[in-house]
Amino acid sequence: MKTGKPTVRQVYALAAALCERAGEEFPETRDAASELIERLRVENGHPAARLEDVPFRRRGRRARAEDAGSRVASELVREMR
Repeated sequence: MKTGKPTVRQVYALAAALCERAGEEFPETRDAASELIERLRVENGHPAARLEDVPFRRRGRRARAEDAGSRVASELVREMR
């Protein structure tokens, strides 16, 4: 048995199965997916803020590298003044 996070294919399969169980059409666009997610969150009484109200957070190795690059650039600008 493998451990770790589910694959993207597993997440899509799970989402499709849950849509089918709930009698919902699987969304065909990002906008439709966002609307469905928001409606289901509200119907379920989810306590978190709406997705559009939460700031987007970059993640992963590339985001950390960009953040490090930004810090280095900022330090360089300060030193040049």
